[in-house]
Amino acid sequence: MSLTNLQKKKTLLLLLEEIDDEELLMKFMFKKNQNVHDMFQTRKSEGFFSVLIEKHLFRDQRKFREFFRLSYDQFTYVLNPIEDDIKCNAYNRHKEPINPAEKLALTLR
Repeated sequence: MSLTNLQKKKTLLLLLEEIDDEELLMKFMFKKNQNVHDMFQTRKSEGFFSVLIEKHLFRDQRKFREFFRLSYDQFTYVLNPIEDDIKCNAYNRHKEPINPAEKLALTLR
């Protein structure tokens, strides 16, 4: 008798429910993805927005305007009305989604 994938999953869940050790249960239930590339783990400190925009262009109004073809004031003027519409909340798959300013910067570029 061969078990289908659904039957195997149900059986596994039933066995896991009987485990008394909650930490062990969480380890089986919520296994973290081990195959995340370093490029994605360091995005907050080494990404396009943090390095180029925040460290360089926000400090130099002329370069900011050359890069985006907008002044910083115009950038914030465009961002303010749409910020809530393009904001993404964190969830299981994307624990740290990009912020609205970063989305707008990528869109303008």
